[in-house]
Amino acid sequence: MKQHRSAKLGFAPVFIYLAGGVLMAWTSAKAETIVERGQYLVTTIGGCGNCHSPRGGGTTLEGKVVPGTELSGGLQLDEEVVQLSMPNITPDIETGIGEWTNQQIVKALRNGKRPDGKIIGPPMPIPMYRNLSDNDATAIAAYLLTMQPVKHAVPRSQYKTPLPENYGPPVLHVDDPSP
Repeated sequence: MKQHRSAKLGFAPVFIYLAGGVLMAWTSAKAETIVERGQYLVTTIGGCGNCHSPRGGGTTLEGKVVPGTELSGGLQLDEEVVQLSMPNITPDIETGIGEWTNQQIVKALRNGKRPDGKIIGPPMPIPMYRNLSDNDATAIAAYLLTMQPVKHAVPRSQYKTPLPENYGPPVLHVDDPSP
């Protein structure tokens, strides 16, 4: 009888274990999409809106982001060696990156090159972006191209010193980080 009773007590932990496995499988089936991953990276740790979003009260870092203009550029910083004007990175065809492909956006992020091959001046590419995994860089590009386009023309940055030819060897592949 004791043996039978032990078997009954042993069933509850096994049931909980199996139910937990089913729950984990269901949760992983609901994993984020590539666009959701891109949105997370752009709006949190990527910090893209810090520079690429216009602020109320002018074109400086002061003030809150103007609703509906996220990532449409226009932020300006006047530094000793450069007059920075952050570009529009929404998919507007005329004033943003609407004609760029995913691969061209990835190349811009990691290698600082525009689709026409011209170098993007500092602060891009931020050195950490050169280490973006292929999947994360592609996710950022996918998200940017699904955003609402915002028509917002901004002037080009003016550098008072020559730009480098490149930022190092081209980044062609980066593995995903360990989970």
